[in-house]
Amino acid sequence: MTPKYLTGVRFANHFGVLETLSFWGEGVGAGLFIAAVLAGERFLETAAIAFVGIAVLALLVHLGNPQRSWRAVRRVGNAWVSRGTLMIGLFLGFAVSGFIVQFIAPVASFAPLLKLAAFVCAIPVLIYAGMLLRSMRAIRLWGGPYLPLAFGAQAVASGFTVVWTYVKLFDAVPRPWLQPVTLGSLLLCAAFSALHVARAGKSAGVRASVERMRSGDLRGLFVIGGWLLGIAIPLAILTLAQANLEDGAILALVASFCRLYGDFAYRNAIVRAGAYEPVVPTAPYALFRKVSAAK
Repeated sequence: MTPKYLTGVRFANHFGVLETLSFWGEGVGAGLFIAAVLAGERFLETAAIAFVGIAVLALLVHLGNPQRSWRAVRRVGNAWVSRGTLMIGLFLGFAVSGFIVQFIAPVASFAPLLKLAAFVCAIPVLIYAGMLLRSMRAIRLWGGPYLPLAFGAQAVASGFTVVWTYVKLFDAVPRPWLQPVTLGSLLLCAAFSALHVARAGKSAGVRASVERMRSGDLRGLFVIGGWLLGIAIPLAILTLAQANLEDGAILALVASFCRLYGDFAYRNAIVRAGAYEPVVPTAPYALFRKVSAAK
């Protein structure tokens, strides 16, 4: 711990890998479902449901007593945990029901309606993790309007990148709109992610958080994972794909794996970097240290 962290800054440690995995799974699942529905890829709609299912499973493991998980929806009016739990439950209910009824002839006509309901529910699921963190106002890195937008943009970029890769590998139906939309989603992801950090503020806690992500122990997750692997490499591959290289399929797979890992790494870095503000302001504390040293 460097002297810059001795001002009373205390990093949050109440979220671990399981919580981050839950945030990642529900975000990627919702983004993938939206992208898959727009592209007409039914198989990827099923994969999206699996991602959200993994998120729910990770959360239940963390709770330790799944039988009481129903209590999470008791405060929908004033708690984002309850709102998110409700929307994730509705999304899974509509998505799974829509998938099942399409194979049952008497009720198959209801499948599009159920899919539309799941599509609508997927939108708030995109931003749920960001809104949950934002509601914890003691940690200023998580405050402001940009974290939910950044998390949502990360999820949408992951969803469209996976759909683009799948179409390139397995689907011969041309979709000329898919590649530019995927590129746009990655650029939007970069813009909101940068804007969140830039507009988080200049308090002691935020400065300590940003230093950890840029040059401290979280640099590998934030810079290398979130930015290099998660954004820069997929952007480069999508741009090069226009040249129709022979190994384009391999590059497409690399783009998706980098994007999915980068999404997780970015969320993990933001979650772990959250810091409570010091009780003693930075400037008076620094002055106290100078006076003490002089004595």
